[in-house]
Amino acid sequence: MNMPSLPTGFAALALITAALAAPAAQAADTAPATTGDSCIALSEDQQIVRAGADRDVLLRNGDQHYRVVFTASCSSAVTSRRLAFETQGQSNQLCGGARSELKTDRASCTVERIEPLEATAFNRIARQRSR
Repeated sequence: MNMPSLPTGFAALALITAALAAPAAQAADTAPATTGDSCIALSEDQQIVRAGADRDVLLRNGDQHYRVVFTASCSSAVTSRRLAFETQGQSNQLCGGARSELKTDRASCTVERIEPLEATAFNRIARQRSR
């Protein structure tokens, strides 16, 4: 019986492990980061799409795109002239986990979670909402 040498077996195992790990690493690089309860520093270059904003709004912050979901209905976001995110009195910061609020002219709406979106999905949803 012809058995491969021990170093050859380890080399083969290392190559198989590397081949299996590569697709997972590539998927992690291309998937948007999840925000969970983490916070996002908001820039001056932002856009809030509020059409159909009863339960959520779309947010573009620079080149990053998100769906910001509220804990309850936020009907004041639809008609308000002023929209601004605030976290514990601090502006230009947005956090999930009910730590941030969307301030409107008449009320404030608590942010439940922030969901990252790809730019194409953001644009598609924004177009659908504007119809």
